[in-house]
Amino acid sequence: MTIDRDDGPDDDLLASVARLRTCDVSQRRSRHLRRRCHAMLQAEPPAKRSSWMVDGATVRRVIVPSLGGAWCLAYLLEIIRCTAAIYGSFGTQ
Repeated sequence: MTIDRDDGPDDDLLASVARLRTCDVSQRRSRHLRRRCHAMLQAEPPAKRSSWMVDGATVRRVIVPSLGGAWCLAYLLEIIRCTAAIYGSFGTQ
């Protein structure tokens, strides 16, 4: 609700909200929803995951940095190889 000198628009809005009818769920629908909720709460837990799936965080902590490090090492070796080729070609002239 905004604070105005003219409280008319807010009062009209609140009055129209107050005039809205309330809707209630039928007894049949409430029983159906209650049965569904109880069925979901009493359902068996999902199957247990394999140990390698449970340790996914460990795999991410080891494998991903290793792959990143290998990629950086390969990039560094290629830069050194290209630099050696460039300076090697300048040295022969």
